[in-house]
Amino acid sequence: MTFRILLVDDEPAIHEVMLVYLKRFLDDFVLLVASSGQQAIEMASKLLDDGKLPDIVLMDMKMPVMDGIECTQKLSEIGVKNIHLLTAYFDPAAVKQAAEVGAKGVMRKSEGFMSVARKVADMIRGTKEPTTQTSAS
Repeated sequence: MTFRILLVDDEPAIHEVMLVYLKRFLDDFVLLVASSGQQAIEMASKLLDDGKLPDIVLMDMKMPVMDGIECTQKLSEIGVKNIHLLTAYFDPAAVKQAAEVGAKGVMRKSEGFMSVARKVADMIRGTKEPTTQTSAS
């Protein structure tokens, strides 16, 4: 089974780095990348039409035009379930708001992309339940 990981981040370098680290922990996956919230919604809608929603979404909080909270809400409304914030900024109020619109957890960019990739692989394999990370590991 090929796992579908949707990475929503306006920084192209993040896409490249996550791909490198995810390859260390997963063999059978495709990394779908969106550089904006709107692009993520369009991509998820097409996947929904094909009956193949992403298995996990990593959502940047701070993006121009549509932030991660608004995008999470819209993705949740179309049926995307496993959305995790991937953020450099930890604001408890924003995290609470994101959870209210459908986010399942938070991963900090500051904990390192290898650590984030390992957590994503563990969640996809089902060895760990998604959790909210409130402090750096």
